[in-house]
Amino acid sequence: MAARFLRMIPALVAALTLSGPAAAAKWESLFNGTDLSGWHQIGGGKWTVQNGTILGETGDGRYGWLVTDKEYGDFILELRFKTEAPGNSGVQFRSHVCDDKMNGWQAEVDPARGHNTGGIYEQGLGRGWLAPPPKNLDNVLREGQWNHYRITVIGAHITTHLNGVKMVELDDDRAVSGITALQVHSGDTPVRVRWKDIRIKDMGFGKGWIPLFNGHDLTGWVNHGKEKWTVENGEIVGEAITGEYGYLGTEKTYRNFVLRARFKAETQGNSGIFFHSTLQGTDIRGIQAEIDPTPSNMNAGLYESGGRGWLAQPNKDAQCLMRFNDWNDVWIICDRSRIVTYLNGFQAAVFDDKEPRFTDGVIALQLHSGGGVKMRFKDIYIKELP
Repeated sequence: MAARFLRMIPALVAALTLSGPAAAAKWESLFNGTDLSGWHQIGGGKWTVQNGTILGETGDGRYGWLVTDKEYGDFILELRFKTEAPGNSGVQFRSHVCDDKMNGWQAEVDPARGHNTGGIYEQGLGRGWLAPPPKNLDNVLREGQWNHYRITVIGAHITTHLNGVKMVELDDDRAVSGITALQVHSGDTPVRVRWKDIRIKDMGFGKGWIPLFNGHDLTGWVNHGKEKWTVENGEIVGEAITGEYGYLGTEKTYRNFVLRARFKAETQGNSGIFFHSTLQGTDIRGIQAEIDPTPSNMNAGLYESGGRGWLAQPNKDAQCLMRFNDWNDVWIICDRSRIVTYLNGFQAAVFDDKEPRFTDGVIALQLHSGGGVKMRFKDIYIKELP
């Protein structure tokens, strides 16, 4: 998140641990000890269940992952692992799969002492090691024995513990949610790792979220224009019927906030979520997080209407995650002069505004002109920042 918000993380972690979602959340087993229900395989490797353990192995030179069907935001993950061959392995978290390739964070597993077990590596996105473990902790790993891993992710704060010893701690805002996966590494060295006692304490996205949509009617919202806005099955449905612009805007204005929502396009027409905006009829001035249900069309990019046009185009890794004809998650963070967007959990665009033109205003759902647009929105929440 924004730098100022990142600096607040340690205090937020303490608050969550004492009285927030961490205290209320319950442990959930991710492995039933019998089969791989709740998981699916990607890439190379071989995954089987033997004697109440998951066995991951490969010798074909390809990466392989066993991936959770469910995605997670804030969580505590615990598991036990034992290496039975010299090859490298790891645990992916808040990660994303695009074209059968894994992108995201990995907590390292390496059977050789002093080889980074407990460190955090970024898979597939170019930054490499984010936090290798201190070398004076290289004896914490028990070679050829069962080891206990604990990975804690709350907000942008990440901590790993190996056999009860803190290994690394860092803040990073590249993702807000994603899958969890067990990995077998590529290369000529055989990999053979066993996993068991895999459980997670799912804390969602923390506390302080306020719903902007009650799931029943459009209380708190105003229709700007002649387009059709209705509520169906707990979803806001926007449908273009005149071919003109249409907006559904909040009654209240917002300045610094984190907004999250889900959207699904039922046609190819263009849409978006505006913020820091003012409306006179359908004449809007403000900033938009783009929504366009056609490939490579700037989803979650930042565009300023009534001003500078494109402020920040989204990166290609985020665009790859756009789910066509399905539900997508979008986050918008406005922290003073800094704006960050996320698409399906992955950071899409960042803009540090040196001379902001719009700093307060309504949030508005858009139907673009041209006709044929039909959009669905749900799970719209906001958390105001100081």
